[in-house]
Amino acid sequence: MKSIVIIYPYFGTLPVQYGMWRASALSNESVDFMFFTDADVEPAKNIIVHKMQFSDFRKIAERAFDFPIVLDRPYKLCEYKQAYGHILRDYIKGYDFWGFGDLDLVFGDMRTFLTEDALSRQFLFGWGHLTLLRNDEDATTYFMKQVDGYQNYQDAFTTSRITFFDEYGYKGCSDKWRDCRPEDSWLEWPFDNASKPKQSYHFNSLTRGWKQVVFEHVDNKLYMIRFHHGKMERRESLYAHFQHRGFMKDKVTDYSHFLVTPNAIIDYPKHCAVLRLRWLCRNRWVVTLYYRWKDRVLWKFSKFQAR
Repeated sequence: MKSIVIIYPYFGTLPVQYGMWRASALSNESVDFMFFTDADVEPAKNIIVHKMQFSDFRKIAERAFDFPIVLDRPYKLCEYKQAYGHILRDYIKGYDFWGFGDLDLVFGDMRTFLTEDALSRQFLFGWGHLTLLRNDEDATTYFMKQVDGYQNYQDAFTTSRITFFDEYGYKGCSDKWRDCRPEDSWLEWPFDNASKPKQSYHFNSLTRGWKQVVFEHVDNKLYMIRFHHGKMERRESLYAHFQHRGFMKDKVTDYSHFLVTPNAIIDYPKHCAVLRLRWLCRNRWVVTLYYRWKDRVLWKFSKFQAR
C-alpha cells in the first residue's frame, strides 16, 4: 500500500467544519495528515502537529528558494500549495505521496478511490481542496518547470497579488499538469464540490451533477443522498467540499453517524429518517435568493467604498 501524507499549513481560527473533517480524517487510518499551525489541533495517531507561528513557517519557506519570496499573510499560502513538497521535503521523507487540501470538507473512504491504478500516476486531482503528488524529484519540483503560456512560479512567489498559481483555469500548475502531462495525471472527479450559497443555498454537486442533496457519513463512508422521481438514491463520495459556509453550525454528538445539511452538521435521525432526509433535500429557492442578493449588495457596497 502506497503511503500518503496530506499537508496543512494553517494559521488562524479553525473553520466550523473542522470537527467533521477531523472525524473523517481519523477514520482514514492509513493516511497521515500533517499540520503546521498555531491553531488548537490535537495530535492523534494519523494527525501530526508541528506547532508554530506563521512567521516561523515563512522562514522555512524562505529557506527553500534562492530568491526573496513574498509570503506576507496566511491567505498567500494558497499560492505555495504545489511547492509544499519542496519546502517541507525534510518533513515528508519516506512517504510515497504527499498532498494538500482544505479543512472545509469531509472525507469518505479514501482508499476506495485511491486505487493502485490512480496511484500509478505522478499527479492526482489538481484541485485546491485536494491534490496528491508522487514524492519524487520529478513531481515535487514540476511547479518550477517553465512552459510557454503558463505561469512562472517566480512571478507568483514574488508578488503579494493572488495569481491562483495552484488552481485550474488560470494557466497555473494544475493546468500545466493536465495539458502537458496528461499520461502522468489522474483527473477523475469522484468527489462533490457543493454549490456556494449565492448559487444555490441547498447543496448541488458542481462536480457530479446531483441537485438538492445532503451528505451522510457513517463509519468511514461518505454518501451523497438525493430524492429522484420520489425515490431516495445514495452515491459514495471520496469527499465533499463546502465553500463559503461560515454560517454552518456543528450540532453533532456522535461522529460515528452524521449528516451534513446546508446550514448544519447534525446527528443522523433516529426516527423517521427518510421523511427527515426528504425535507432536508427540498428546494430552498427563497433562501437562495436571499444569499444571491446579499452577495450582490455586499459587492456593490465594497465597490462604493473603494471609490
